[in-house]
Amino acid sequence: MRKILLLMVIAVITVSFPAVSVPKERVLLKPDTLDSDIIFMRPDEIDPSLLPLDSIEDLHTTGIPPEIDLKTWRLEVFGENVRNPLSLSYEELKAMNMVKKKAILICPSFFADYAEWEGVPLADILKLARVKKDYKKVTFKAEDGYRTSFEKNEIKGKLLFLALRVNGQDLPKEHGFPVRLVAEDTLGGSWVKWLSSIQVD
Repeated sequence: MRKILLLMVIAVITVSFPAVSVPKERVLLKPDTLDSDIIFMRPDEIDPSLLPLDSIEDLHTTGIPPEIDLKTWRLEVFGENVRNPLSLSYEELKAMNMVKKKAILICPSFFADYAEWEGVPLADILKLARVKKDYKKVTFKAEDGYRTSFEKNEIKGKLLFLALRVNGQDLPKEHGFPVRLVAEDTLGGSWVKWLSSIQVD
């Protein structure tokens, strides 16, 4: 009888308190961790805070920088879930509040870069554009036509920002000038360079 009662109690506890998923502990990389090891890791599973920063000269490059005239360049923010479409100049972005964050960019099987990026939080841009709370997706497009999208649930809990500076200097042309997306805990293919528009649907 006692055994039956015990099983009933366990069943009640199991039903009343469902299993809670515990975030996986990140692997703390040692300062001498080789890039040849990091390129096979996921950024959301590691803590790179002990790594030395790569110099701007050592950051890897991909793509061919498009010709951009800052006098006419604008960052367009639009979409069916945007109440207040924006057309922001480089100077307007520079005047906004910025965050500074060390983040690792991993291009799987190819390279890894660890640098300190500085720019405008995506959350501030979405707020300024009066984006509706029930939006589904955000698409980032580059001047050269490259684009990537994030579902709303993919953005939640991550720091995404529009970087204008890296390691204390203005973003070099080959690294996305005037603006590139920095997406913390996301593989490098989503870090759109030469950003031209943000579409919210």
